[in-house]
Amino acid sequence: MTMRCPIRATVLLTTVVAASISVSAQQTPTPFGTTVDVTRILTEVRVVDDAGYPIADLGPEDFRVKINGKRTDVESVTWIPMTPEASTMVSTPKDGVVADDTFVLEPKPRLIVVLFQTDINLYRIKGVVRMAPQAADFVRNLAPTDRVAFLTFESHLEMRSDFTIDHDALAEMITTTEILHGTIEPPEPSSPQLSEYFSVRQARKASTMTRAIELVAQALTPMPGPKTLVLFGWGVGRYNRGHPIMTADYGAAIGALAAARTSVFSLDITTADWHTLEIGLRKLSEDTGGIYLKTHLFPDSAMDKLVRVISSYYELSIIPPPKLKHPYRIEIDVKRPGARVYVRQNHPIGRR
Repeated sequence: MTMRCPIRATVLLTTVVAASISVSAQQTPTPFGTTVDVTRILTEVRVVDDAGYPIADLGPEDFRVKINGKRTDVESVTWIPMTPEASTMVSTPKDGVVADDTFVLEPKPRLIVVLFQTDINLYRIKGVVRMAPQAADFVRNLAPTDRVAFLTFESHLEMRSDFTIDHDALAEMITTTEILHGTIEPPEPSSPQLSEYFSVRQARKASTMTRAIELVAQALTPMPGPKTLVLFGWGVGRYNRGHPIMTADYGAAIGALAAARTSVFSLDITTADWHTLEIGLRKLSEDTGGIYLKTHLFPDSAMDKLVRVISSYYELSIIPPPKLKHPYRIEIDVKRPGARVYVRQNHPIGRR
């Protein structure tokens, strides 16, 4: 594969969409001294096949984009492998050959947060027992430069370990006993440090899963680049007259995840073919550009798919429709049978 870096024009940032979306404006004076604003939307998109293998040979013409229901054009496409092995995982009709009009960047260290949601319910504890060794193996096998942090939530949010590159030491903390009780000292932290922005006081007061996620996202927001939140959980939301509903703080959590450019990958630990609160887990992942996976029957397959899906992403430069209002919804699909497209939603205006 030929590795190329894109040549980008110098831009003047006028507004930035909080999340995976950044809006930049280039101002070019005309001979008469007037100003013309050219706006672009930058967003991360994951495109994989049914098994989660990255599809890496797409160009701008392969993406079909709608913003608030209006068709718009993709100006440029950059495929970004996040691991050295990503290029060997690709599943494309062209055997992984990247399109001529697609840029490719070198792999960069990832910021990954592992969050376990626990409970005294037997069917949920079984899930912790089942998925703790899976999560530990996931951490051990991350790229050496990846930074990974470990948190838990039961009655409140607790940070067990800051970002670290000592994956083996962190994996020793991810056992059933340690997840439930937490006695091992965390490994040496690596830069950037989550603790610099993490509020222990607010974490102790976080009484809902969505509030806990919001606090994690707020701590991630000052850190550049996209992030991955791997949630081993049993549910988001609550029951209301027999029906699941999202708690009132869900919108704030999604807004914070958007500002942090963080996608949530939900690994459902509940020992059941279906349960009501999985609807919240599915929605959380869908709204943030992640995926939802069940783990009660084939945990190995779920973890393997997670590894493949988070191994790369596309960065799209999109020409928005005129007079775009915020927040807005992006719909993206590709001209490829069997392709799955994951893109973050809920894009409020924010500043970095």
